[in-house]
Amino acid sequence: MAGSRNYNRSRQTRIKSAPPKFDSRAHSDFNDDSDDATVLPTYWPLDLQSNWVMPVMESLLDKRHRLNELRLTPNSQQVAATTTMNKSQRKIGRKRHGHVEKGVEIAALKPKNWKKVSVKHREKLELLSNVWKNAESNPELITIINNNGVCFKEEFSIGIGSYGTEVYVCLGSDGIERAIKRLPKLLCNLLKLVLKNERDILTSSNAVESPRVVYYHFYDNTSSPDFGYLILNLYEQNLKEFIKEEGEMITESRARKMIRQVLEGLKALHAREPRILHRDLKPTNILVDVNDNLVLSDFGIGRFFPEQGATTYCTNRERGSKDWVPYECIDWDAACSDEVRNPSDETQLKWKEKSDIQVAGMLAFYILTKGKHPFGPEFRRQQNLHGDDPVGLSKLSDPVVKDLLSQMLTRDLRERPYVEQALKHPYFLSSEDQMKFLEALGNEPEIKSFKGDLNCAVSRELDNRDLSRPRSSLLPNNWKAVIDPDDLNTFCAGGHTPASRFDGSRYTHCLRFIRNVRQHWGDKTRLPLKAMGTATSLDEYFLQLFPTLPLVVHQIIRKHPDWKTRLSLEKFFPVINRRPLSGAD
Repeated sequence: MAGSRNYNRSRQTRIKSAPPKFDSRAHSDFNDDSDDATVLPTYWPLDLQSNWVMPVMESLLDKRHRLNELRLTPNSQQVAATTTMNKSQRKIGRKRHGHVEKGVEIAALKPKNWKKVSVKHREKLELLSNVWKNAESNPELITIINNNGVCFKEEFSIGIGSYGTEVYVCLGSDGIERAIKRLPKLLCNLLKLVLKNERDILTSSNAVESPRVVYYHFYDNTSSPDFGYLILNLYEQNLKEFIKEEGEMITESRARKMIRQVLEGLKALHAREPRILHRDLKPTNILVDVNDNLVLSDFGIGRFFPEQGATTYCTNRERGSKDWVPYECIDWDAACSDEVRNPSDETQLKWKEKSDIQVAGMLAFYILTKGKHPFGPEFRRQQNLHGDDPVGLSKLSDPVVKDLLSQMLTRDLRERPYVEQALKHPYFLSSEDQMKFLEALGNEPEIKSFKGDLNCAVSRELDNRDLSRPRSSLLPNNWKAVIDPDDLNTFCAGGHTPASRFDGSRYTHCLRFIRNVRQHWGDKTRLPLKAMGTATSLDEYFLQLFPTLPLVVHQIIRKHPDWKTRLSLEKFFPVINRRPLSGAD
């Protein structure tokens, strides 16, 4: 027993002296995967007063404390990383805040009263309005240029030009529908000059004051390093698209109106200082608005005349678009020669006002024929232009418009009219103005004489007395036979000249007769006319009977400069004198 008690005391002593045993299941305050994890021991039951237990415990606690200090006191790398992260977060926060602010600003500019005009572009404008409405969340989709919102995505494009230029729909904060032309600066340095040149022309008084020239709103060449912008009125389509879609519905009177508007646009450019050459007239550069009115556009290569009074703009390079360049502005030596020209051998091409007139004649034919070219099919056009052979004119049935276009399309600059003269052609005159023209001629002394003035070339040609200049076949041989006999007597009843005195073969008598009727018809009550038909006035009545008489008379007077300057006739034959100043061409 004594041995047994000694054994037990010895065993207890060994237990008290035994080192603590670590449990692998012990928990740590840190991640188990961490290299710094400290496993605290799970002790067997023992006497905590043991002289070795407390030092071990203190050692372990001290180690843990130091590790915590390391964790809570980061090193320099940790500080830098944390600082960078904080800056990045603040930057992202600021960016997000700025993004929201920008979106709010853009959305606030959206027009509250959109003035809806366009029909063709309505769908694109509706889509643009919706994108603008949601600009707070996607402000990058809307670009604001001078308070006009635009989205430069393909679905908002309405046209593509040369040199990478594009045209997009845009909306102004004032609710006005507009178009914005975007030109890439880096693609071609020339575009910077093109954009500025177009801006200068469109801000000139000639353009601003004319409804027949595209309306300019704003020019911006500074807000973007990559693009320049030109903001213009929005139009429905260009003439090429219009003819393709609605050509078959264009009536003769509608075509006349369209041709007149093209010439009115040129008159705005040509007729007063500082005079301007367009130089790039073609169907795609004529725009059509929602009311089918035409305006001239795209003045990128247009030019002011070099100085006041100048009549010519000289260049050594061909300009314009294929098939729409006037005869005198083509380098025919190069076009007709097989030889390679020395680059130093430059040619000089001369642009004049009448250069634009020839191309306007091409456009007029294009409108009348629903898309054809007066100089024939594409592979023959240059040859026919060079040969002064507008083959397409033979297809026109109206002799009046054919006469006008034959003047405008001729190769001879001297025979081409100025724009003011073209607009006074009988083709554009109202019924009243045509009859006033005939009346004015009927008042001239040489025409009033019933015997006829044999010394007057105009009188001789009208009466077919000049064998070298026979009267036009466009007139009936006997004008009296065209008028209903009862109507003829009605016209002459109570007058000083009976119907029998008028000679039906002499058109000087016809002009005198018309003059008498216009001046005295209202003097007394008359019987109704039998052959009035659909005419609503005397002017229409006579033009139904003699539709080509104003044209034939016009052709005759054109050959006699002294008649064109007579007081009664000068308003029908404008005399244009573009006198160059000293030193100007």
